[in-house]
Amino acid sequence: MDAKENIIIQLKDIWLKLKLEKENLASRSNSKSLSDEDKQDIKESIECAQDVYDAHLNNIAMNVKNNFYSWKDVDKVDKDLAVEVERVLEEK
Repeated sequence: MDAKENIIIQLKDIWLKLKLEKENLASRSNSKSLSDEDKQDIKESIECAQDVYDAHLNNIAMNVKNNFYSWKDVDKVDKDLAVEVERVLEEK
């Protein structure tokens, strides 16, 4: 495994954790037993989680754009991550 692949694997692991956190927060927000204050707290947490998720994807996309590693390198490690990175690159 080369250094680029190792970096992408580490970034993928972080991406998966961020994705799971977003999903868990979304799931918690559907609970009927939440108070209005708890609902607001979860809503703010979801927004923050989305911002961190987007920033992480943007970082990976900028590394691709700046040729630190290629989109194909990302695709080789994780196809779902590559799709997300491609979406970010298309928005730029």
